[in-house]
Amino acid sequence: MLKLITQILIMAISYYLLQIPSVFLFIFLILFGAVFAGLGTFIFRRYVKLKILRSHNEVTGFLFLAIASFYALLLSFVVLVVWEQLNETHSNVSKEGSSALALYHDIKFYPDTIDSKKLMAAYIDFVYNVIDEELPNMQVMQLSRKTPESFSKVFYEMEHLNPKSQFQIQLVTEMFNHLNELSTYRGLRIASIDTEIPSTMWLPIMFGAFITLLCAMFLDIEHTRIHLLINSMLGAVIGMFLFILIVLDHPYTGSHGIKPKSYKEIFTLERWDSENNLTSKLIK
Repeated sequence: MLKLITQILIMAISYYLLQIPSVFLFIFLILFGAVFAGLGTFIFRRYVKLKILRSHNEVTGFLFLAIASFYALLLSFVVLVVWEQLNETHSNVSKEGSSALALYHDIKFYPDTIDSKKLMAAYIDFVYNVIDEELPNMQVMQLSRKTPESFSKVFYEMEHLNPKSQFQIQLVTEMFNHLNELSTYRGLRIASIDTEIPSTMWLPIMFGAFITLLCAMFLDIEHTRIHLLINSMLGAVIGMFLFILIVLDHPYTGSHGIKPKSYKEIFTLERWDSENNLTSKLIK
């Protein structure tokens, strides 16, 4: 129960943060980290006697270096994993788009029959649902209801094609190959919703940031302003890493989220074709 609540809370915070434009989110997280670290250092220096720490400064410095190194290693590992997941997601989405465009052209140049018109209508309905419902739902970590039904309708209509020549048989075979590829990559795209950083990983990331900043406060630096400045810069760097993790961890959310470019291109091509047909009829 606690794990579920933590996961929902982190997801909600990440989602609402990503509604902020990337530049402003970057500045906000850096300023938040700097202010948090600087204010914490100011309070620490005010209420803790530095004379006690002075005799242990070498030990404290060694401990800070060790903890900061391990924390940097943890952040680097998490960023690398999330970056690889993001690249894989982009690759699958690109392959899905290529399969979708190839299938559209196959259906478009299939001999004009009643069955092919039904297939095209079902396919355009599926494309519309991906653009209008499925991708917007994925931005808020939810699945679509209409899109799977419309996609099943595409399979149904294609199975009921009645090829009457060897060329049509080969074309239907090619269409089924592209449809199966589209189904595979679409499934991988939907499965990528759950590839975000687990809530159990966010806990050591946040706690590690707190421990690192706390160790930096224990350092005995005589000049107060220099100590505040150094720790504030450390907090800003941690905020920068958190920005990278939040942006990379949600590939479909935010201003830089993955967009259905290939599906929109199909919709545009179909609209242009309809406009050309209408113009040809008016000229005649």
